[in-house]
Amino acid sequence: MNTSTSKIRSFNRFYTAHLDILNQHYLDSNYSLTEVRILYEISESEIITAQKLTEILNLDKGYLSRILKRFLKENLITRVSSNEDKRAFNIKLSNSGNDLLSALNDKSEKLIENKIEKLNFTEKEMLVSSMQKVRNLLTENKIERHEISYRHSINPGDIGYIIYLHGYIYGNESNFSTDFEKYVIKTFYHFLENYDSENDRIWMAEYNNKIVGFVAIQHQPENEAQLRWFLLDPAFRGLGIGKKLLTDAVAFCREKKFKNVFLLTTNLQNKALEMYKLAGFELTSSEEVTE
Repeated sequence: MNTSTSKIRSFNRFYTAHLDILNQHYLDSNYSLTEVRILYEISESEIITAQKLTEILNLDKGYLSRILKRFLKENLITRVSSNEDKRAFNIKLSNSGNDLLSALNDKSEKLIENKIEKLNFTEKEMLVSSMQKVRNLLTENKIERHEISYRHSINPGDIGYIIYLHGYIYGNESNFSTDFEKYVIKTFYHFLENYDSENDRIWMAEYNNKIVGFVAIQHQPENEAQLRWFLLDPAFRGLGIGKKLLTDAVAFCREKKFKNVFLLTTNLQNKALEMYKLAGFELTSSEEVTE
């Protein structure tokens, strides 16, 4: 069996047992998880057709029809004639249905709170972030640009995390050794030792409070500046994040009126090289480096 498949199945077994999802009566109610999910989808849409419910939840039409008949009998839903087609009906929650769903939502929130109450702030953040990653990877819900935030204030832990991302990403994509990580540590040490808030700046892109991209401008003697540490998490490429970071960095250099701005890179960073050229950088010299 494929290792990834085995691990996913193992997680599914753990998760369904951990949240008591397999229990026939969801949250000690008279309804199954599927039935409560149907109520939830009706509530989210305010008004919806049975056909749409089968598409959203991938349910058998006959099975759904039996559940909806029960809901009608128990006065949890009402049927409303469609304005577009008098032969069709829309479904909406009744007051009783809204009350039931509200009570179940309260129970569900308390259950989750009890499950995570022993976790500290960092662990809760890791849990939520990991769940969001699972959701993005297994559905067509791609990360939207508006979900990315930007800042240039340096917080405790930022530099250490940026160094880690250098080692992790370049190690996996370009097979760089730990010598490269050692080099990055030295450059950041020099940057922090000589940091000038007026002429130095790091721009960071964040998703779910985690740094996913960054670039920096470090002032140099004789009114020059160096563009450094331009890197983006592979999972967030193609969203225009790198372009924005680089544009902001170049704009900062123009604002500070640096006489010259330079950078060092390798021929392995093809995409970055293209972006540098579009931003106005030109190749002035090259050197062959061998380990």
